[in-house]
Amino acid sequence: MADANAILLVMQNARAGRAAAHRDWYLEHHLPDVCGVPGVLRGEFASVVNAPEGLRWANAASYWLDGDPAAILGEIFRRAGSGDWTMSDTLDGESMMMAIGEALTGRIRSAVTPDAAGKDRLLYVVLTNATPGDDDAFNDWYSNTHIPDVLAVPGFVAAQRFRLIDHPALRPYPFRYAAIYEVLACEADAAFAELGARAGTERMVLSPTLDRSGIAAAPYLPDGVCARSA
Repeated sequence: MADANAILLVMQNARAGRAAAHRDWYLEHHLPDVCGVPGVLRGEFASVVNAPEGLRWANAASYWLDGDPAAILGEIFRRAGSGDWTMSDTLDGESMMMAIGEALTGRIRSAVTPDAAGKDRLLYVVLTNATPGDDDAFNDWYSNTHIPDVLAVPGFVAAQRFRLIDHPALRPYPFRYAAIYEVLACEADAAFAELGARAGTERMVLSPTLDRSGIAAAPYLPDGVCARSA
């Protein structure tokens, strides 16, 4: 994922009573299909763990991209509508948020926690906004102060930030920024407890440019991981 310059993020729920069928379809068909599209480096379909209060999405699909995210999205749409892919009616399209983003940082590694991949780590997806007019200050704080503070917490493996960009085929997003943190699965409980203990203290100062009313964050454990075929 170190060479990803963009992301496709699909925050989603299954239709009522269809969660198992949705998971099976995604893992057997959709995840490998999307990973076969040129420019898709890696894909993961994950399910929420320790669901926070007010959870919006039970599943997250993350695709790390190398290339123009709008062009890659267009090819995904073309193939999905071609009849060559096995599609499903198990997805709740009304609650889904599909977004593309351009990288604001590379994959930043922790200096205190060993690297991990696949199901050995979970993905902590954090969607945020800046307070009005404060994007420059917000991005400086988040990329240069907040991410290092979070990666100093034992158990946090790596992080990468993205700016979500509009696309005419996608519904407007309620968020402008995404951060994907990787957390060592076997240390996740302790890592999140320590994160909560540090947040807002001198060890993890929170910027006033962070819009506290516009945050969605949840940990997701990968059910399936797929690398591109070529």
